[in-house]
Amino acid sequence: MPKPIGAIDHLLTYVHDLEEAASLFQRMGFTLSPISHIGAMGISNYLVLMTPLKSGYANFIELMAIQDAAKLPAPMMRLLSGRQAIKSMVLGAADIGAAHAAIADQGFAVSPPVHVKREWIINSSESVFPEFNVVLPFPAPLTFNCCRYFNVDLYLRPEWLVHPNTAKGIRSVLAVAKDPAALARKFAAIFGEPLAEDIGMARVTCGGVELVVFTPDRAQDTLGIDCLLDGDAAYIGYGIEVESLDRLVSVLMAGGIAFRRDEGNVYVDPNVGLGNLIMFREQSGS
Repeated sequence: MPKPIGAIDHLLTYVHDLEEAASLFQRMGFTLSPISHIGAMGISNYLVLMTPLKSGYANFIELMAIQDAAKLPAPMMRLLSGRQAIKSMVLGAADIGAAHAAIADQGFAVSPPVHVKREWIINSSESVFPEFNVVLPFPAPLTFNCCRYFNVDLYLRPEWLVHPNTAKGIRSVLAVAKDPAALARKFAAIFGEPLAEDIGMARVTCGGVELVVFTPDRAQDTLGIDCLLDGDAAYIGYGIEVESLDRLVSVLMAGGIAFRRDEGNVYVDPNVGLGNLIMFREQSGS
């Protein structure tokens, strides 16, 4: 029987100034999609599209800003406020009904999925029409939602998947929680995947992307950042796999991006990365 969730698909990141965010990511060496204005919902976005590990899904960072606050649906109004940061982890599913049931089974007050089809203007002579069923974000200690693509190929144009910094894809989502194991256990049940625990952390993988939840103290020890936790849990960043850390560092230096490096990772800290720690790691075998 297929598992209800196929992959951790993308990260919705709220930014205050979309063009400033786009400039930052370009200076970090990422290729961006054309801007998309979703007028009916009062939002605009750029996508940082990378290579998915599993067929039928995508792998990207979504940079989203408010275009017209008066048009924001209620769930998005709650989401797109406050500080810049990851606001939702978007899961991918082949069967949105099964995904919805798996989420509801963990006690979340999740609304039924809705169908969306919209125009995405690529350039002056081309439009495409992404279509998907989506479970919108809902109240949760670590906000997430879910989508089922009908034409995921629209997100996988080869020219959008190649990045000067040699990025291959999101490989981890980083979070902190008062009780990492309890939080990660719910995601393990939704994913239908095993949970791994260690002192001060827990992790579960879905579609090749790992959700890693730390206590604030373990996050500071492991990642070198202070994590002030106002509620029960929060996102703190994500990990990107690259082909070459040396090439990445060269691009970051050329772009004037502050970073730090240890033996195996390069970090762009949250004060630079729009509220997110961006951890780069070289792909295995490089």
